[in-house]
Amino acid sequence: MRWTVIGSGLFCPVAVCRRPGEISLFARGATGELLCKEWEGGGWGELHSLGLPLARLEGSPGTVPADWQLAACSGDPTRIHLFARSPDGDLLQMIGSEGEWGAFECLGAPATLSGGLAIPLGLAGPLAACSAGADRIDLFAVGQTGDLLHTSWDGRDWSDFESLGTPAMPHGGTQRSVPLSGSLAACCCGADRIGIFVRGTLGDLMVKWWDGTRWSEFASLGWPQVPDETYPAVAVAAPLTGPPAACSWGVDRLDVFTRAVDGNLYHTWWDGSWVHDGAPGSSPRPL
Repeated sequence: MRWTVIGSGLFCPVAVCRRPGEISLFARGATGELLCKEWEGGGWGELHSLGLPLARLEGSPGTVPADWQLAACSGDPTRIHLFARSPDGDLLQMIGSEGEWGAFECLGAPATLSGGLAIPLGLAGPLAACSAGADRIDLFAVGQTGDLLHTSWDGRDWSDFESLGTPAMPHGGTQRSVPLSGSLAACCCGADRIGIFVRGTLGDLMVKWWDGTRWSEFASLGWPQVPDETYPAVAVAAPLTGPPAACSWGVDRLDVFTRAVDGNLYHTWWDGSWVHDGAPGSSPRPL
């Protein structure tokens, strides 16, 4: 595998958006501006600035900064949607089309009813977005109570936020709800399948699955198994230490990558069932 330098002076986190024949890469610059670099026509273009990530709030003359946990997605070949969170937990959206970018706009936040009034709760954590086709975007975020929140765009409007729950783990013979933390990865696999991935509290890979009809509960895909340093014939668990990343290149294919405690990059994929591989250069190992 060969690595190529495509830019310098970039700071994470990074968001990536793929469209037919094009890739758009977003990152934070050394002075805090939002930078973009695009692949088109077989090569990378120049790195250019989209300015400071500021959002206009309705009814306010000023602006607020966008947090640097970004998510990018394209619901059609001509537009890119860039998502962020405001300091107060509002969902922000910035749209680019044919090289022209607007400013971040506030889309609101999840709310709860109290005495007939809607009280905003705000988003607490990372964002992830994916698209299953034209005029369809699914956006996921962590709520204030650690649950997974979901909203979708149908080409005209955004749906209300819905809670998809939290992972559960065995505790004293019962199942205990565990708030989400850390980065999310979301990926569409065809028009009717979505996978949401997160690192579990035990260092395992957790998945929540949409099959076109309903959402599954969070389920663990386990850990990579590596040889014990003292007894190589014995396999031991290698808990994950990095956030998962996911992509798909077919209706029956979804790939997930993550780093484990041994410093290696691990790969698992779905092609109708889950298959697991080991670190680059090693023999395949089951998770």
